[in-house]
Amino acid sequence: MRTRVMRSVSLLAAVVALGLAVSGCGDQPDRDAGGDAAVVVQRARQVAAAWDGSAAAAAWRVAYQPMGDVIQLPRGGLRSKADEQAYQDHSFVLQGKLPATRPKDGRVAWAGGASLTRPLAGAEESYKTLSGGRVGGQPHLTVTGAKLGTMTVTTSRGPATVPAWLFTVDDVASPLKQAAVAPSKLPQPPLGQARDVPGYPLNQLVKIAADGRSVTVVALHGVCDDGPAVEGDCCTVE
Repeated sequence: MRTRVMRSVSLLAAVVALGLAVSGCGDQPDRDAGGDAAVVVQRARQVAAAWDGSAAAAAWRVAYQPMGDVIQLPRGGLRSKADEQAYQDHSFVLQGKLPATRPKDGRVAWAGGASLTRPLAGAEESYKTLSGGRVGGQPHLTVTGAKLGTMTVTTSRGPATVPAWLFTVDDVASPLKQAAVAPSKLPQPPLGQARDVPGYPLNQLVKIAADGRSVTVVALHGVCDDGPAVEGDCCTVE
């Protein structure tokens, strides 16, 4: 389940609290909810204090970290349910030649003039990411070529224009785009993982909104509960 948490002041405590809010069949019936909440709040404060002014925070502010889709479907979407299924299954067939050369690096550019140079993947490497390295069956999408262009990607620093491979798909008017630049290396967290915080762990961060005021995360939960929920006015659940 995806959960969206809003308001930057309460963001960290809310995300940590998601794990507390999720319950499952194996939960202890006599768990002290008040005590659990105090542990979560204390952990959130520790993480926030460790992050502020850390080397990890400084690295994050100047990095290229995609927080949204790095693949953009053709304008107007795919033609049919069969094509959508082929895309979801990474079912592609290559008919034609892909560019054999490309620049070594590409420029990631943000509004306001900030930019970053990152290594650029080749067309064949990007195609293998689309296809999963295998030849598609039925149904499939047929790629007939590619050229280097640009696309907009949501990042940890807001929307950025990045180099992208624009793949030509048979019988589709506009290209399928895939970002071609490599993300920055993730910084080392300033605080180790907690083993004693109650609740289930979050699975992953999915994206950060373009305005930087909300994040979407995947929250794990048991088969016997209704999914994650967070108390207070800081959060919404999708």
